[in-house]
Amino acid sequence: MKKLLLSILICVSALVSASAQKTFEWGTPTWNIEDGWTFESYEDYAQTGIVLTYTNPANYTLTFFNIIAVDYLVYKDGVEVPDTAVSTCQGDAARKDMPVELDYGFMEGHSYKVVTTGAKLAQANLATRVTDTISVNTDSYTISFTIKGPELVKTINVEQRMSLAIENQEDPLTFSLINTNEVLELLGIPSIYDATIYGLQANGTYVSSEWYGPAYFDGWRDADGNYTKWNGGWNNLTGGNAHPAVYSIKLNETCDTVKYYFYDYWRDYDPDEPEEMGGSGINPVKGRAPEAVDIRKAPDTHYNYVIVDWYDEENDTLYQYRRNYRCDVGSDYKASFVVKTNEKYVQINATMHFVSEEDYLNPPVAGKKGDVNTDDKVDISDIVAIINQIAGTANYENADVNADEKVDISDIVAVINIIASGE
Repeated sequence: MKKLLLSILICVSALVSASAQKTFEWGTPTWNIEDGWTFESYEDYAQTGIVLTYTNPANYTLTFFNIIAVDYLVYKDGVEVPDTAVSTCQGDAARKDMPVELDYGFMEGHSYKVVTTGAKLAQANLATRVTDTISVNTDSYTISFTIKGPELVKTINVEQRMSLAIENQEDPLTFSLINTNEVLELLGIPSIYDATIYGLQANGTYVSSEWYGPAYFDGWRDADGNYTKWNGGWNNLTGGNAHPAVYSIKLNETCDTVKYYFYDYWRDYDPDEPEEMGGSGINPVKGRAPEAVDIRKAPDTHYNYVIVDWYDEENDTLYQYRRNYRCDVGSDYKASFVVKTNEKYVQINATMHFVSEEDYLNPPVAGKKGDVNTDDKVDISDIVAIINQIAGTANYENADVNADEKVDISDIVAVINIIASGE
């Protein structure tokens, strides 16, 4: 207890000491890289980042109650209309300066020009629970740099349909198969573990597997397609409250299967329960002054539900459940992944079509019989497609050419006969 009181006393003393100092002086900040710098890879960039360090020539005491917020413009690949961004740094009495790391989400394969438009030093006021602005700086500073990226060697597009007709999303499981052997051949590596796999945010920013995997996001995304937490709470990756989870598209560790899910929550139906549910608004941003709000637009999340009847014949009782979901019928939900080495990468784009129960149970009629890969012709490529499906490296909806409810060599024979007949 004495140690706790001593720590509080030290913090209060630091605040009193800081308030007695003369006005904070803005020294000339320095970038951690030279203008026109080239990063050889995303990993090279990730090791250093882009940091603008504001000096403190008057030795003003900076405690963890102090925050510097820097506003800046980002010109990506020479665009005329830049993005706006804000990055912050929290004070530390152990150091004199304030290094602000720009956390915009820079990506490989692009060039950037950053122009700061101003900075503000603020201090948290525990009494009023707001921040007091200590000093404002309107000076502008510029840095340009490039992050080299690997060559895109192939884009793989997969898709599946889902709907409320699926009551148990694990049975039947909705999935797409990825030809991992083809990916390895394209990247020139013997094992998928020789590559690095990233999930992509909606703007293309990399998200590493330790984030998008089951330990944190488990593939869940909000209505805008950005990673979020299924059960809400704080989102450590983006530094804000998690937006509502709408769907999940997951790529497994061995990169051979994409799985699809939609937010689905069942509970007993209460006729007195409100029909409308409020969504999240603009949230404060971790590490920034309380008045510095998250300027990112919150996704337009729809809170949908249906009432499900279940009759228990044994007890002659009708039970009702409210099934909540957030996908909209007729909408598509997307996710992308990158499998990369230092020099090459393959991008996997997955789309989940959320359709009506009727459309799900009555899928559209396939095109020409035998056209397994749907390229509007029947030839040897369709035989290869069936072989890949038998081998477990592909999945085609119309591979059962002879309609015997299984895909095997007899379907290959059926395609050969179609080709031979010239139909």
